[in-house]
Amino acid sequence: MKQTMVLLLAVVVAAGAFATGRAETEAPEDYPTRSIELVVPWGAGGRTDINARMFATIAPSYLGQPMVVVNRAGGGSVIGGQYVAEATPDGYTLIAITPGTNVFPVVFGRAPYDTFDFTPIGQIGSSTMAIASRPDRPWSSVRELVQYARANPDQVTYACVTLSGPQLGFLRWAEAAGLEFSHVPVGNDAEAVEAALGGHVDIAMTSSVATITSHVNTGALKAIMVFSERRDTAVPDTPTATEMGWNVVASPFTGIAGPKGMPEEVTRKLREVFMQVMEDQDFQTLLQRVGESFDPKDGDEFYQVWVNDFEGYSGIIERMGL
Repeated sequence: MKQTMVLLLAVVVAAGAFATGRAETEAPEDYPTRSIELVVPWGAGGRTDINARMFATIAPSYLGQPMVVVNRAGGGSVIGGQYVAEATPDGYTLIAITPGTNVFPVVFGRAPYDTFDFTPIGQIGSSTMAIASRPDRPWSSVRELVQYARANPDQVTYACVTLSGPQLGFLRWAEAAGLEFSHVPVGNDAEAVEAALGGHVDIAMTSSVATITSHVNTGALKAIMVFSERRDTAVPDTPTATEMGWNVVASPFTGIAGPKGMPEEVTRKLREVFMQVMEDQDFQTLLQRVGESFDPKDGDEFYQVWVNDFEGYSGIIERMGL
């Protein structure tokens, strides 16, 4: 557990180092010399907040300075995002980041900053988005679903939150497959699942496979496809979109970042520590306890996740006039 604390701490601190476009702040050799603010751009109690507070509780023992979690919610996470994007890039202001902060608000033109106005330190985890149907539907596999949808354009219904990660991921796949579906808006994943279970829609598209696992295990729903890079262990027999031939990866991430312009020395040091944290068995156990899907990536890989999401979602939004 002690080793875990060191590494976790680094993750959070690391959040600011990948500099692009902003003049770098000189890194003091004894950094840090004061408390570090870890911004959560959402309200307290959510998944991002829980992860941030886990980091902030463990990190100070190894940083030698306090780490204070501050919830700066509002504007669909834009308020907190702007606060960090405009902060002095000295390593003392970090953010627990998800695509809801640096991807979706930007591609919809609702953010006063850019997707890449942050320093990617590393990805901690990602959610497996999935589509599921009742077993009494006219298909039992994604190939059969495609055949049915192609023969019945715009007749197959799917439920998910409007203009969210699940819908945009679904639309990217539908476009790649050349299919047309009918969208039924709901307020959250639970409502999408309930709509599918009740037979009110044909497909539930959810932001996390965890919302359908229990129903898949009882046979009430069948997982048709997931949108992660690899198959999810919760539904190991369910194929990914990529292995079925569609170049679509849509997995909402959780990670650590900071403003652009972080000193290279701080970036390098904290990225190294970040990966040590990711490899620590105690840390992995902590993530499992809070239900986080562990999918670690270093800073450069995390940056590529941002690129993939930004390009993929921007393209579908533009092409569909959203």
